[in-house]
Amino acid sequence: MYTILGALILSDINIAQIWNSNFYHSTETMRILLDVIDLWLPDFKYGSDECAKRLSNVDNYLKIVTENIKKAYLNSVEGFSSIIIRHLVLPNHYECCSKPILEWIAKETPKAPVNIMAQYRPYYLAISDSRYSDVSRRVYIEEVSRVRRLADELGVEWRSVTY
Repeated sequence: MYTILGALILSDINIAQIWNSNFYHSTETMRILLDVIDLWLPDFKYGSDECAKRLSNVDNYLKIVTENIKKAYLNSVEGFSSIIIRHLVLPNHYECCSKPILEWIAKETPKAPVNIMAQYRPYYLAISDSRYSDVSRRVYIEEVSRVRRLADELGVEWRSVTY
């Protein structure tokens, strides 16, 4: 990151900066990026720490990711940047992940558009290890439609970023 920031300082033109990230990073990283990034693209994948730990082996996922998303959102509300939150719909994870994520977004970042993504593809252990049987298939269109209906019910803007 410091190498990229150093290169930007040497540039004599304004280059738009996009931060496409899982947002599972330190507060120090976020502090540095707040003055640099023009467009935030945070991934918000898990609505429970249990799912994050089991599927991605990370601790304190919700605390870290929501704090970072909230900082980027406030930066965008103040007009210093823009944000589009990305939510990858996982098979069989509506109640534990999609629903709490959309509820949090509706409450904490109500003006942030959300890209509700259906691109999940199981690979490697998700296919071969029975511990991950819940995510061993592609997401069904019905599951994505259910998440989108909930977004509509909660007033979460997602249609403007659908492709």
